[in-house]
Amino acid sequence: MNSVSVPRITGLITLTAAAVLIHGYSVGVEDQDVYLAAAKKWLNPSLYPVNAEFFTEQMKAALFIPTLSVTARLVGMTWALGLWHITSIFLILLGCWRVAEFCFSSNAARWAAVMLVTSLLTIPIAGTALYPVDQYLHPRALASAGILLGIAASLRGRWLLTGLWMAFAVAMHPLMAAFGISLLFFLWVPWKITRASPAMAAFLPWGFLNHVSPAWKEATLARSYYFPLQWEWYEWLGVLAPVAFIWWAGRFARRRGRPDLEQVAARLVAFAAFQFLVAMVMTTFSFSLPLAALQPMRWLHIFYFFFLIIAGGLAGELLLKRRVWAWALMFGGLAGVMFAVQLDLFGHSDHVGWPGHPPRNEWAQAFLWVKANTPQDAVFALDPKYMNLPGEDAYGFRAWAERSVLAEDQKDPGAATVFPELAPKWQEQVTAQRGIEKFSAEQFGNLHRRFGAGWVLLPGTANVGLRCPFRNNAAAVCRTD
Repeated sequence: MNSVSVPRITGLITLTAAAVLIHGYSVGVEDQDVYLAAAKKWLNPSLYPVNAEFFTEQMKAALFIPTLSVTARLVGMTWALGLWHITSIFLILLGCWRVAEFCFSSNAARWAAVMLVTSLLTIPIAGTALYPVDQYLHPRALASAGILLGIAASLRGRWLLTGLWMAFAVAMHPLMAAFGISLLFFLWVPWKITRASPAMAAFLPWGFLNHVSPAWKEATLARSYYFPLQWEWYEWLGVLAPVAFIWWAGRFARRRGRPDLEQVAARLVAFAAFQFLVAMVMTTFSFSLPLAALQPMRWLHIFYFFFLIIAGGLAGELLLKRRVWAWALMFGGLAGVMFAVQLDLFGHSDHVGWPGHPPRNEWAQAFLWVKANTPQDAVFALDPKYMNLPGEDAYGFRAWAERSVLAEDQKDPGAATVFPELAPKWQEQVTAQRGIEKFSAEQFGNLHRRFGAGWVLLPGTANVGLRCPFRNNAAAVCRTD
């Protein structure tokens, strides 16, 4: 039966809808503060006259922002975000099906593989600060779809299609695509070369590594997920247990005479060993510190997809079989747990942010007031860790308010680590805003004089003696001039 038959496509569409309902959908949260602001700047260059480099520079190496922006011109930004998010999930599940189809002969195993991925899209990946798929549109999801579909095509010897999907992944997210290309290499390189491949670490560009500033070090060292030696024991378990399971799956496949699954599992283990060695070199020694900004442990992202595919396939084949109650118990239980976790994680927001529906979150409501009632060239100051404030739920100020803001301490350090020339500005502005909820009138005036910040966003309970034309239970928008 053709792998893209109507029943299978219908099943994947159903699982895509289930994924959104289980894991939720949000706009303008976490990393999307960077990507959505960049897309809005692309559509309207007059936006964000101050500090736009913190979210535009890192977008220049990919085509995600132009792709999203062109779509937004056709259907509007809200619908463009939702459509691309749904498309990315569907393509990921299609890629998982195609990989499972190569590794497993029964439909039960294949569907179990895809359903396990669907159920665990927002499971934390060790200490990387990643999920397989975020609760919002992220270029990483589109790149993952390209990688999975490209590798699935390569397993069938369809090299033109492999190249096209990998090119798509590179266009969406070059860094994640690099891990996918590395895995593709391990799946196909002869074993003798594979076993010698850790020597390739010698060809990494060590020459530029000593040119870092104290500000750059502060931005980098604060991001503990760059450095696996700083991870907790349970995060290390998230590295070792999946690799050990894949090793066992390869041994199991050999005993059962299943060369396809054995080949994939063995090469995955080799890929993991190589990437782990490189990551240790890049993040452990002082002379290689700048390479930590490449986040080398994020090879686990694509590895987890294969781990879930193989684990789900074996569960369907060996445990679930035709037992309807077992399928309902396993996947209903997993989906219920993930649903509850997401409700808690975004406890002050809508679980699914339907297009055109006003946000329930009061911080987002304050950001929308800023967008509607302040000048386009207004510059705001705020708590550098405002996304962690009670009830904030990681909503991004730039993405929602469409106004310039002084550097913050959650997303902007990512730009400062990749582009060291931004680090001194980031450090200066973040330092100047720390403790802002307790500032005096003189300190607010200093922010205005030094950085042009004529506005400030504070918690709603703050009482700093400023004129605040907007206030709700969560946030207050005040003038500093």
